[in-house]
Amino acid sequence: MKNTFEINEKSHSSSAYLGTVKHHTLEGKLIIDALRREWKHRFAHTDENYRVVLKGRLGKDNPNAHKYSRAKYGWKGFGVGNSHQNIRLEDAAYADLYAYKRY
Repeated sequence: MKNTFEINEKSHSSSAYLGTVKHHTLEGKLIIDALRREWKHRFAHTDENYRVVLKGRLGKDNPNAHKYSRAKYGWKGFGVGNSHQNIRLEDAAYADLYAYKRY
């Protein structure tokens, strides 16, 4: 991860993807707050309204990975059994940031 946050312009499966931060750090919290304010004010004078969403990512060697493993919990873990898991932010080492339009 780079020292400063940069919006990722690379091709991802979602055009809403903004980037990844370490959300437990002070720097990460400041980045999240700044992005939320920016997206709120960017469209303040239009009918469009966006929200910045954080989605957890476990990261390498995360001690909470066992909670999301089929091997230990079978079908009883958090989000296990789905093709896409929702990782709790408390368990995540990183957070992916997305900007979604509100309808």
